[in-house]
Amino acid sequence: MIKRAAAILLPLFSLRTGDDLGRGEIGGLRPLAQWMLQMGQRALQLLPLSESAAGEYSPYSALSVFSIDPLYISVGGLAGIPAADLQRAQAQTAGRRRIARAQLRALKLPLLAAAFAHFRAHGGAEEREGFARFAAENRHWLDDYALFRALKDRFEWADWKQWPDGLRDLHHDAIAAARRELAEPIAMYSYWQYLAWRQWTQMRAEFAAANLSLIGDLAFLPACDSADVWANQQLFMLDRLVGAPPDAFSAKGQRWGLPMPNWPRMRGDDLRWWRERARRAVQMFDMLRIDHVVGFYRTYSFGPNPDDAGEFFPQEEEAQREQGEAFFRMLKQEAGEDAIIGEDLGTVPPWVRVSLAKLGVLGLKVFRWEKKDWRAPRERFIPPAQYPELSVAVTGTHDTETLAQWWREAAPAERAQLAEAMRFPKNADLSAPELTMDLLDAILESLYAAPSRLVMAPVQDLFGWEERINVPGSIDDHNWTYRLPQTIEQLIADPQIARRAEKLRALAQRTGRF
Repeated sequence: MIKRAAAILLPLFSLRTGDDLGRGEIGGLRPLAQWMLQMGQRALQLLPLSESAAGEYSPYSALSVFSIDPLYISVGGLAGIPAADLQRAQAQTAGRRRIARAQLRALKLPLLAAAFAHFRAHGGAEEREGFARFAAENRHWLDDYALFRALKDRFEWADWKQWPDGLRDLHHDAIAAARRELAEPIAMYSYWQYLAWRQWTQMRAEFAAANLSLIGDLAFLPACDSADVWANQQLFMLDRLVGAPPDAFSAKGQRWGLPMPNWPRMRGDDLRWWRERARRAVQMFDMLRIDHVVGFYRTYSFGPNPDDAGEFFPQEEEAQREQGEAFFRMLKQEAGEDAIIGEDLGTVPPWVRVSLAKLGVLGLKVFRWEKKDWRAPRERFIPPAQYPELSVAVTGTHDTETLAQWWREAAPAERAQLAEAMRFPKNADLSAPELTMDLLDAILESLYAAPSRLVMAPVQDLFGWEERINVPGSIDDHNWTYRLPQTIEQLIADPQIARRAEKLRALAQRTGRF
């Protein structure tokens, strides 16, 4: 359990180090840990680490929710990669803040293939035993994932519903033949997962030794075109797609394109698939953020036609409450007490938050949305001093605009109400469009002092940076591609950043969070 602490939100893909290949890598967590300690941060929240399709950037549309994206593997130091090939790849990405996912795959996957070939030819007994043990312990998902990846290559990334009938419908003879024919690529994809796991467990041990915690993100569902859905077709309603109901932001509701869980079958199976996900996540993280918690109480889905109306399952509140509480009781059994953060944002009935609090799930308090009465002529912010202890006080999420952007676009009256709730200095200038560091610190001071067990901020909000991670509902080259403005090594060495880090650390110490 993480007790009163400060945390940063930073996707792994957003990390920059001097030796990465244009995207964050597991090894980049090592210098990040050093920087976190300088800033007085005790926890790091990441977004899902799962592999997604070749052209998919969103970490919430996974090929397998159990996997770690091989692109996160640090290739430096891996046996079998020719030095000249590694140097050539580094030369093509050096100094570049963003690199297209397709180009990164073209650069990195051949290096990982060379590491696998070396393992096949020269791997020592200890490594072979480690790989065999990993494969045996993860057979419940790894066998299906590796076969799925090999078949995606064979069929040039066609959706599994377009595969030959025997493979599409999981006929025993067709699956057995595919495992024989694709034994080598299956072994390669399994080995890459072993490499990622080996690097991750080492990094998690280093975080624990530094008294730092890792917070994982349990995505609501995988992509429809995923190993999880293909191998567990009976657990999903393949003629319906999950989304969100109509609200103030979307008159027709949102279609997310995610598969609808067959909740009666999942519960009849004692939530086995979810239990396995939770156990995998607990092996990797100290706490879990559960995405879209209301979806576990009531899942909104649409039929296959664009004009189909959406509906909730279950439909009655009593059944919704029973389903959601059964799920979170299971999650607590697997993850432990005080280890769950619920993403309870959006259109969430008030009784859901009451239910989550009763279960001991920490809710999110996005300060700019915490208001006394949205219907009142003057919406007044709830002072962070009034937040419950069983909560996470946050400046924003990966889906919101950064604090600096929000301030610039906020109406003068809203700024004034915020100044009152957060007890800004009486002479504070609220008229300037730019969020000054003094005003930013006043906001952070109020949130850090809140009773909330955790306070969390996207790293941009600690420094007043404006770039955001994602704009929901949009498809853009900048979505899910945010990277730090400099490498971690450069940030640590920058005198101005160092002074800011020292100030943040003093704030965390002053408020009992470090």
